[in-house]
Amino acid sequence: MSAERDLLYVKLSDLAEVTGGVTLGRTIPDAASVELPYLRVANVQDGYIDTSDLKTVRVLQSEVQRFTARKGDVLITEGGDFDKVGRGAVWDGRFSPCLHQNHLFRVRCHPGKLLPEYLAIYLASSEGRRYFLSIAKQTTNLASINSSQLKAMPIPRRRLEDQRRVVEVLEALGKQELAIEAAVAKLDFVEEGLLQSAFESRDREGVVSDLGAVVTGTTPPPDWDPVGLEGGIPFFTPSQVRDAEGTVSGAERSIARSRADKIRTIPAGSTVAVCIGFGAGKVALSGVECCTNQQINAVIPFQGFDHRFVYLAVRYAMRRAKSLLNLQVTPIINKTDFSQLPVPVPSETEQEQLVEKIWAVRTKKSSLIAEKVKLGNLKAGLSSDLLSVV
Repeated sequence: MSAERDLLYVKLSDLAEVTGGVTLGRTIPDAASVELPYLRVANVQDGYIDTSDLKTVRVLQSEVQRFTARKGDVLITEGGDFDKVGRGAVWDGRFSPCLHQNHLFRVRCHPGKLLPEYLAIYLASSEGRRYFLSIAKQTTNLASINSSQLKAMPIPRRRLEDQRRVVEVLEALGKQELAIEAAVAKLDFVEEGLLQSAFESRDREGVVSDLGAVVTGTTPPPDWDPVGLEGGIPFFTPSQVRDAEGTVSGAERSIARSRADKIRTIPAGSTVAVCIGFGAGKVALSGVECCTNQQINAVIPFQGFDHRFVYLAVRYAMRRAKSLLNLQVTPIINKTDFSQLPVPVPSETEQEQLVEKIWAVRTKKSSLIAEKVKLGNLKAGLSSDLLSVV
C-alpha cells in the first residue's frame, strides 16, 4: 500500500485474528475424541450461514475449543467458483459447539477495533470483491486465496461508531428486503389457494385438447442458417421457458419468415409446455409469435377460451402430471398423453373472474419484486458510498 493509502486503510491482521479450521479425513481414535457438527464451504452463503445440511467430524477433545466457531466470528471461504471466493458471513452462535473446516477461514475481530457485521459488509462490497479477484489463484473454473493474503487485506479505517452506523443503515434496508420477500411468498400462497379452489373440485370436466389446438414444435434442419433476431420468428427451446415467471423469452436465434411455411409457427397468446427432458413440466405463456423445438408442445386457444386461463389450466395439469415424469429415466409426455391431461372447462364468465383475480395478485407481486430490485440497487450504492474513504 502507498503511504497515502496506509493512512486510509489498515491490514485485517491488525484488526482481527485469522485462523484455519479442522482438516477432514484424519484417522482419530474414539478414545479422547468426540464427533461434532462442522461448517463447510457450502454452509457459508452470501451474507448468511445455512445450517439446514450439516455434517459431522470426529476431533480430539483437546481440539474442540481451537476449532469452535464463536458467536460473532466471520467465516470466509478459501476457494470455490471464481465469483464466490472470499464469500463471508457472521456466525450467530445458534448452537454450540460447532466447528469449521479448514477450507473456511475464521476471523475473530478484536473488540473495540472492528465489528464483524461491518467486516462482512465490506467483504461483499465491490471494493472487497475486487481485492479477492485481484489476488485469487486461478485453476480451471476455480479460485482460492490463502491466509497470508486474507490477513493482508486492506480494511477502511473507521471509528467503531462509524462502522456501527454503516451496519445499521444497511441492515435496515435488508429488513425491508426481507419484508418484501415475505409479502411475495404470501401472494404466492394466495394464488395457489385461488387455483386450488377453482380447479380441485372440477378438474375432470375436460382435457387439454378441449382448450385449444395442440401442436408439437420442430427443430429446423441443420442446413438452415439462423438469422439475426431482428425481423425473424423467435425460436425457443426448453431453456427459454421460465416456469417461475410464466414467460418465454431470450430466444438465441430466429427463423427467417421466408421459411415460415416449413415450420410450425405459434401465435402470440399460446401456452408452451416442455414435455421431454429434464426441463419437462415447465409451462409458460408466449407473448409473441414464435416457433419451438420438438421438446415443446403448444396449446393455441380455441375461441371462447381466455389465453391466460388456458395457461393456468395447462400449468395446473402439468404440475399434476409431473409426479409421473419424475419416475422416468428420460422424462417424457408424448403429444397424445399431453392432450388428454384432465383440466376444468368453465364458462367464459368463470374464466374471466378467475383470471382477473390471479392477474391482480401477479401484478401486485411484480410491483413488489420491482421494488425489491430498486432496494437492492440502493443498498449496493449506499454500501459503496458508506464504505468509501476517499
